[in-house]
Amino acid sequence: MKNILIILLAITAFTISVNAQSETLPEVKTSDAFKQLQGFIGKWKGKITKYNGEVESIETEFSLMTNGSVIVERFTEGGKEVFTMYHDKNGQLTATHYCSLGNVPSFTLSKKDKYNLSFAFDPLCGLKVGKDKFLNSLVWNYDPKKPNKLQSYSKLIDTDKSILSNTKKLTRVK
Repeated sequence: MKNILIILLAITAFTISVNAQSETLPEVKTSDAFKQLQGFIGKWKGKITKYNGEVESIETEFSLMTNGSVIVERFTEGGKEVFTMYHDKNGQLTATHYCSLGNVPSFTLSKKDKYNLSFAFDPLCGLKVGKDKFLNSLVWNYDPKKPNKLQSYSKLIDTDKSILSNTKKLTRVK
């Protein structure tokens, strides 16, 4: 009987603890740009045309995470995974890109309209033009009237300061 009472008390304490934790999570308020990006949530497949003319098949998935405060883009190209995390910082949409080049450029939203989200490189991440090769800009093009189509334009800057452009064309699969 004593063991049953201890088990019941433990279950009750655990239930109260879990409920208390879930009640203390704040409501996450996000920017209009973040809400626009939420339209991308799902799985996508398509092609990337690289700066050298090479075309590859790609897969991308956007997921809402961490109590609705982060959108994670998981992108697979040529068997390599890349992640970009989008979140609001002081009310402005930002992005952190975990690149297959082995670096982590950061971006701030530079322009938003009904169809585009444009991100500019944030030099505070520490990458240097002329020293590092890194993703330097990113634009998402999305027409709410065509919710199953998505395009992305990105530019890399090489160590010799040349600009290398890539284009992704994606179709929603889920």
